[in-house]
Amino acid sequence: MIASIDTCFLIDWSRYRARKLMEKVFDYVFVTEEVLDETRTERTIEYVSNLLAKGFLVIYPFKSELLSLVRRILEISTSDPRIPALDPPEAYAFAIAWREKCICLTENKGILRLVEYYEEFREIKVWRSLELIEYLYEKGLIKDLEEGLKEYSEDTGHVFPKKRPSQKNGAQGGAYPGR
Repeated sequence: MIASIDTCFLIDWSRYRARKLMEKVFDYVFVTEEVLDETRTERTIEYVSNLLAKGFLVIYPFKSELLSLVRRILEISTSDPRIPALDPPEAYAFAIAWREKCICLTENKGILRLVEYYEEFREIKVWRSLELIEYLYEKGLIKDLEEGLKEYSEDTGHVFPKKRPSQKNGAQGGAYPGR
């Protein structure tokens, strides 16, 4: 499978003790220079550098071809009050997922709402950390789902809701399984 990733997701996973498990799920993950520019802490920079050196993180080569879609996504996020405003790095991660038919890794509520409210984006598969950890559990890479979520919360400060709907196809969006 292939994914695109935004800054917050990358930063959170750099803190997670089981961060290497992401490499067991995806063949590679697309990233843009803007996302890399937003990584500032030593831990995140070290994590990103390691993933780039391995070829797991790949700088997206066709970014200029996404400009009109990114512009549309940003316009929607500023004009529709249901969609929290997006920044370009998140919009590019989402646009890459749309173009490449891959999973978008993000915690961004604006992205989740785009998929929820706009038919043209419904087929884009969006995973939050919750869905990635659930996938790791389904594949046997994490033995105890609740313990995995607890560790992620301890490491990142991210709080998961106590009641979670079962979501076989990911947080939002499409049914395509990636590649």
